[in-house]
Amino acid sequence: MSDLPAVTPDYFQILVVRELRKVGFDVGQARVHRRSELPEPERGFVLELQIPLSRPGGGSTWRAVAVCRHQSGSVGRDVVESVRDRLPGIPADVALVFATADFTADAVTAAQEAGIALLRLVDGRSAFDMSGWSTPGHYPAWLPAYLSQLIDRDIAGQPRARLLEAGRADMILDRLAPPLRR
Repeated sequence: MSDLPAVTPDYFQILVVRELRKVGFDVGQARVHRRSELPEPERGFVLELQIPLSRPGGGSTWRAVAVCRHQSGSVGRDVVESVRDRLPGIPADVALVFATADFTADAVTAAQEAGIALLRLVDGRSAFDMSGWSTPGHYPAWLPAYLSQLIDRDIAGQPRARLLEAGRADMILDRLAPPLRR
């Protein structure tokens, strides 16, 4: 099995735009709002992207901020609350937090309360093996190195992770703040 490509800020930006297009958003020009290194012990970075998003066929365009966190430790409630509090100053209408690490249960709760979508970057081959779509260890040529999982709660209130599906922008829209839902 080959090594996964390093998740650099530029690569993370490409992944975010690809995943948003895959689910069906019309994605405008992404611009870097902020980029910084995380202090020890995280050894990672934060990249904030301002991205105009709209549904196919026209209609409203939203100013979205995609906060991309590459870190080793779990993403906590404090990160979600910080994004929520800074939305007006960015300026952005909606927020999505992409991370290479897990989200804590408190972060999932805070995101649900704030109308922020949480997405986790996962190894494409591991996700494919777990999907039951094929024999583990046999991968199609089209399989990307990384895929995104939407992190939310199921009907019983338990945290869950679901791979983003092509043409299903509603998966993300249903997590956003009420005024921007369908």
